[in-house]
Amino acid sequence: MESSPLWQIGALAGIAALALVLGIWGLREVDPAQTGGAGLIALLPPVYFVALALSLTGFVASLNLRQYVPALLAGQVLVTVLILHGADPIIHGLPRLEASYRHLGIADSIAQSGQLNPNLDAYFNWPGFFDLLGMLSGATGAKDLMTIATWAPVGINLLLLAPLLALATRLTANRRQAWAGVWIFYLTSWVGQDYLAPQAYAFILLVTLFACLLSTFSGWAWPTGGNRFTMALARTVDKLDKSVPQGQGLVQPSQRDSAILMGICALILLAMTASHQLTPFAAVPVLVAFMLIGRLRSRFLPLLALVLPVFWLVFVASAYFQGHQDQLFGSFGDIGANTLGALNDRISGSGPHLAVVYTRIAEVGVIWILAIIGAVMGHRRATPWLAAAVGALAPLLLVSVQPYGGELLLRLFLFSLPFAACLVVLPLMWDRPAGPGLVRGVVLLVLGAALATTTLVTRYGNDSMETFSRAEIALVDRLYATAPPGSVLIEAIRNTPWKYQDYASYDYRALAAVEPRPDAAPLSCDTANQIARRAGAYLIVTVSQQHAAELRGTTRAGDLQHFIDTCGTGPGWQKVSENAGGVIFHIEGAKNGN
Repeated sequence: MESSPLWQIGALAGIAALALVLGIWGLREVDPAQTGGAGLIALLPPVYFVALALSLTGFVASLNLRQYVPALLAGQVLVTVLILHGADPIIHGLPRLEASYRHLGIADSIAQSGQLNPNLDAYFNWPGFFDLLGMLSGATGAKDLMTIATWAPVGINLLLLAPLLALATRLTANRRQAWAGVWIFYLTSWVGQDYLAPQAYAFILLVTLFACLLSTFSGWAWPTGGNRFTMALARTVDKLDKSVPQGQGLVQPSQRDSAILMGICALILLAMTASHQLTPFAAVPVLVAFMLIGRLRSRFLPLLALVLPVFWLVFVASAYFQGHQDQLFGSFGDIGANTLGALNDRISGSGPHLAVVYTRIAEVGVIWILAIIGAVMGHRRATPWLAAAVGALAPLLLVSVQPYGGELLLRLFLFSLPFAACLVVLPLMWDRPAGPGLVRGVVLLVLGAALATTTLVTRYGNDSMETFSRAEIALVDRLYATAPPGSVLIEAIRNTPWKYQDYASYDYRALAAVEPRPDAAPLSCDTANQIARRAGAYLIVTVSQQHAAELRGTTRAGDLQHFIDTCGTGPGWQKVSENAGGVIFHIEGAKNGN
């Protein structure tokens, strides 16, 4: 292997360090109170974009060194992760998404009571992730996991690096291609499922499972000359991609080691099954596809991947299964409703929000177009591409199942992205273990810069409703200090950073969901009074609720403020607390009940 001058390696390490310092400095200069409908990108100072450019240039230059220096490449990727995916914790210093706070409350409830209440919330039917959080809290003595939730986007992406690289190494022709694929993944991972959530934990397990299987159990699950079908299948696969092994795998561990590794893979499947509803089902079509192209020699594991989540849903999560059968199976087979229908539901709201939605659609389209081009070129160049292609396409089979609360398309893009990213880089990388060269390197850099800039819009375009201020947290703390356990707590719009404590001690309600619904009734005093008619209730209205209503078009402009002004001065309504984050009202019971 050719060596590179030490000064080149040192200079690139210095560029990474400078990019990190400038990136953090630029993010610290952002005033989160100024976040508007365009999201974070409108607030970032020029120094941040200089840092991002240095980070991207440093990676491509490191990739192009004559000497392969994995530590340098890892450092460049880590800097990109910190300044691109660490924006929210650095700027806000608080967890993003209201679900983060809810997940803290569920983990605390399980840890404190030591019991599961499947009838309280669907999450209690898949408690694996929350049990893990509770164990972490108990082992460290940290009762408040707010800091962990704040830095979860960075931590989860860092935990993903090793399994992503291992997977990419098995999908590409050489290690430089693998690093480039991982880099593209981080530049386009805008879905935002890397917060403190079961799906983030399950996604790490999913990528780890795929990497383990392709590394250890690659090969045909049956003799390729056994019958006409297997012979024809093997010939077809060989014509498509000659890199697919035709024997019984590249690695032949001993029978004992194989049993141990297979047991570990089964435990990973079980951990996914116990933690998340969708991710285990996403593993099934990918494993079957790997088996059909000679990249998985176990016929047992795809079957186990299907049996485990079905068994869990029917028997372990029986309380949820019995009460939600229409939700689970009502749209089964309706591909139009699960795809275009779910997509149309998201194309609504204010102009800035629509711009974010259309940018997301465009970015997904670009990734898929580039992946298709990469697959075609991979076939022509006889370089590995088929495993990445089937891995990217297989999760799409889930579109016939159900819309998953309107989020199925987002999740499927995330499941396919580790594979698609490896295809995207194929036209820009040599098949031999060398860097992309000057021309291809420049094209790769321009592509990376375009994707990173686009991701600043697609990931952070909704920051005004997906992030919260300390004033809002202080207001929620005031609500808990005021409302006695057992009280009814109402949010005007479903977008409040609460439920992080006493999860089972209150009756939480919402007057309106964030997603606009044609049949939704307008906000009215009567609705809130009806909820409070028996024993009273506490109503909280926050700035983030107002931002969500404006961005998503939940209510007409000014309706939420009109609701506050009208109802807040009505009979039985008393203002309990107010700060820059919002307002709390106490609504009396008996006087408003009839």
